[in-house]
Amino acid sequence: MDAFDENLDGFYDVENQLPRYLRKRATDHFDAERAHKETIRTVGGHERHVENVREAFLDGLGGLPDDRTPLNARTTGTLERDGYSIEKVVFESLPAFHVTGNLYQPAGEGPFPAVLFLCGHTATGKAAAGYQRACVELARNGFVALSIDPIGQGERIQSYDPETGDVDRLSVIEHTYLGQQCAVAGTNLARYFVWDMIRALDYLEGRSDVDDSRLGATGNSGGGMQTGFLMLVDDRLDAAVPCCFVTSREEYMKTGQAQDGEQIVYRAIERGLNYDDFVSSFAPKPVLVGAAQSDFLCIEGSRKSVERARSVYELYDRPENVDLAVAERTHGLTPPLREAMINWFREHLRGVDPTFETGDPPVEDEADLLCTDAGQVHGEYPDETHVVDRNRAYVHDRYDAAGRVPSVEDTDAYANSIRETVIDELSLGKPRQELHPRRIETDIDEAAGVRWEKVFFFSEPDIVVAGILARSLERPTRSLPTVVLPDHGTDDFDECNDRIAALARERGAAMAFDPRGVGAVRARDVNTPLANGGTYFDYHGTEYKLGSDALMLGTSLFGMRVYDVLRAREYLAHRVEDADAFALEGTGAGALHALYAAVAEPQFRSIRLKELPYSFHEVATNREFEIDFRLRVHGLVGVCDVPQLLPALADRDVVWDGTDPNRFR
Repeated sequence: MDAFDENLDGFYDVENQLPRYLRKRATDHFDAERAHKETIRTVGGHERHVENVREAFLDGLGGLPDDRTPLNARTTGTLERDGYSIEKVVFESLPAFHVTGNLYQPAGEGPFPAVLFLCGHTATGKAAAGYQRACVELARNGFVALSIDPIGQGERIQSYDPETGDVDRLSVIEHTYLGQQCAVAGTNLARYFVWDMIRALDYLEGRSDVDDSRLGATGNSGGGMQTGFLMLVDDRLDAAVPCCFVTSREEYMKTGQAQDGEQIVYRAIERGLNYDDFVSSFAPKPVLVGAAQSDFLCIEGSRKSVERARSVYELYDRPENVDLAVAERTHGLTPPLREAMINWFREHLRGVDPTFETGDPPVEDEADLLCTDAGQVHGEYPDETHVVDRNRAYVHDRYDAAGRVPSVEDTDAYANSIRETVIDELSLGKPRQELHPRRIETDIDEAAGVRWEKVFFFSEPDIVVAGILARSLERPTRSLPTVVLPDHGTDDFDECNDRIAALARERGAAMAFDPRGVGAVRARDVNTPLANGGTYFDYHGTEYKLGSDALMLGTSLFGMRVYDVLRAREYLAHRVEDADAFALEGTGAGALHALYAAVAEPQFRSIRLKELPYSFHEVATNREFEIDFRLRVHGLVGVCDVPQLLPALADRDVVWDGTDPNRFR
């Protein structure tokens, strides 16, 4: 028996089903969000909505740190320039977690209004030429401008090796890997982005040359995102200009593009947290949305979000306080947006005419703007902490024994309890629909002693899953139908068909199974950077993009696939009438699917786990880790991670193959 050809040998078009399924679920939420927002007709109603949105956002981040620890700020150097100076500033947003920044100070007597400038996804961070020009022109227009390096950029690269000077990943790639590590812990990399910004405002407020009653924030792309996040969580801002960020989730979803790790806010779509909320939550304070007509962050979404926000500003009788500036350009803080941004702040923070015309100010060499001698905080400060160190502390503050197998006295009660937790966390309790099974090819293999069948059935409406089933030609000594989950589903069939035939002869039936998005039912390549050398499973690949959509819907592809495994057992129960127990065998990612399915379904009595890759705790708390984007989940660490599952299998026949289970103890 050969593996499946495309689209289940031509019997069913499966390549679009997973993107279409996620899009349908998202559309239902978008419709509900739109209907809810249309009911907001008073200031009080809007402010209640903002409270809910802010709560949803912060919950999606895993909350914020509790304490404003000492900033320990210092200036490490100053550059004197015509009409302004540049201070090289370092402060600690958390203990031993240094933020590097350049502060552009106008010439003359202060105090001055201040603008926090937030950098987009450039490897050089604050030293990017376009960002320097914006800060120079802000200073020349009478503003203190503080530009800080985000995590993973400039002098704050987390993967920097101080011994060799090597860097594994930069900027958005680092963000996405760190984002996965944060997500499994139940937090978000944006938690630290937001805290850095809050502490940067604390720093500005403490300067004698800053008028803390006139504070603004701006940034482009990832910096526009940061600006939007800060607008939602910190009331100290008096004006804002987020650029090349604000669109709408529904319009952006149509592009099929992936987003960076810190942008994937858990349950954002489910809870109705959209881009317009970052703008309207700022009402009635002045906000200008900067956009580019030909941006990949589609302009039609920008226009819709500003239109929604304006309806809120009208409740305050301040419709003039929200506006949209569109540059006839592509993505970037281009001169037209730079000019519009500075004029907005001139008008709303200085009370002067918006008559500034942008020029082409000089920029510094990156080396001249460095705040550290080493050029990286992880080379400068021996005790510098890493995002993963923060993650580890976050986990163990909440779950002291998160990475270890718990001690259990009543195993039956514990098994029932953790089973309910797994079902709840992975959304496995969904109503079952008819399987509507199909058998599309049969082949009797006398030499192997089995009859092969290619099968598929419906796990959920419009979700087809598939398998290659082997049935013994002779009645076995026991009936123990087995679901086999190869690492890449039936794409690995050539490597496992002998094993499946042997299991069928011994147990009556065995099936190599493809849950949704795996093997024969893998999705088509969506709009991801395959042309640039990426693959389906890489950074910003199809698996990552669809998994991100699932997280924003409050679920996960991982959980959906575990659900499909449960449905595979139901299918075998339908086919093998004399079975009273079932078995599971999984390899790699399939081993994790098997483990969770076994805990959720007690009828799986025999489980073989081959090369189980890791626990989610190991992902969240180790600096060096190769991320598998097939295993994107949120918040399983300490709740129902691998160590917590093991006691629930005490009465099962569990075989560990190529994995040492003692590492979880």
